[in-house]
Amino acid sequence: MTIDTTFEQTSLVNYYKILGLENYATIKDVKSAYKALVKQYHPDINADEDAEEMTKYLNIAKGILTTPASKNEYDKQLKLAYLIEISRLKKQSKLPQKKSKNPYWNALSRDERKAKLEEARKIRIKEKYEKSLSRFPRYLRILGFTIGSIWGIQLMYSHYFLGYDSNDYLLLVLGYFILGGTLALGASEVYTFYVSKSVHEPVGFHFERYIALSFVSMFILGIVGVTLINEWRKNDLLSHDFAYTTAHINFDQSSLDQLVVTYEVGLTIYVKKIEVSFTDIVKLPENNTILKYAPSNPLICEVVIKNEEGMEAFLD
Repeated sequence: MTIDTTFEQTSLVNYYKILGLENYATIKDVKSAYKALVKQYHPDINADEDAEEMTKYLNIAKGILTTPASKNEYDKQLKLAYLIEISRLKKQSKLPQKKSKNPYWNALSRDERKAKLEEARKIRIKEKYEKSLSRFPRYLRILGFTIGSIWGIQLMYSHYFLGYDSNDYLLLVLGYFILGGTLALGASEVYTFYVSKSVHEPVGFHFERYIALSFVSMFILGIVGVTLINEWRKNDLLSHDFAYTTAHINFDQSSLDQLVVTYEVGLTIYVKKIEVSFTDIVKLPENNTILKYAPSNPLICEVVIKNEEGMEAFLD
C-alpha cells in the first residue's frame, strides 16, 4: 500500500493523513489512531509487502505528533507547506495554457482542492485574529460590545416618542445604527473566533448559520422589546398618571387621519404628530382640541376622543 502524503516543493510528509486524521488533530486522537493502525499493519500481523513501510511511517508519526513541542513545530511546517501549495496554485491558475507540474495537486479532486483552499483561508484568519488579540484583548471587546448595545437601546428607548420636526427622529435612527453595528461587529468577532478554533479541531455545529440567525434575532428582539416597553409605558401613564390640556391643530401640516398639534406644558411648547381621525376628536373653538398627556414626559400623549370618560369634568 502506497500513500502519497508529500508536498513536492517542501518534501513534507503529512503524518495526520497517514494516521487517518484531520490536520492538527489532538495528541489524544493521534495516540488512539496509532494504536488502532499499528495493530492492523504491524509486520507480525500483516503479511502485505508494504506493511513494514507503513509501520515505519506510523512510528515516525507517533514520535512527532505525541510530544507537544515537536507537534507544535510540525504543525507550523505543515501550515507553511499548505500556504506554499496555495500560492503556487494561484500563480499557475493565471497561466491557462500551462498545465500544473505539481502531481500532488493534480491528483486532488475539485472538492479536495476547495477544502485545502478553505483551510488556508482559515489559517490566515487565525493568524490575523491572534495578532489583533495581543493589541486589543477579548475582554475589552466584550465590554465594548456591551456598552454599544446598551447605548443603542437607550437611544431607541429615550427617543421613541418623537416630537414633530425635532432631533428625536435622528437620535432614534442613530440608536438603530449603533445597535445594528454593534451586533454586526459582535457577530464578526464570534465568527472569527470559531474559524480560528476550527483550524485545530472541528466545530461540532454549523456556526455560520447560528451566528447569522443570532444577529438577526437579537436585532429584531431589541427593536420589538423597546417598542413593547414604551407602548406599555404609554398605556400605563395615560391610564394612571395623566393630565389634560388644550392643543392647537395645525391644519396646514395635518391630514384627515394625522393631526399635528401644538401645546404647552409648563414653559415648554411641544409639537406632536398624532394618528387620529379628525372626525372622532373633541373640537373646541379656534381650531383647538383636548389632549391627554403624561406629566413625566409630555411627548407621551393622545388626542381625546368624543365621549371619553372623565371629559365632562374637564369641559366644565
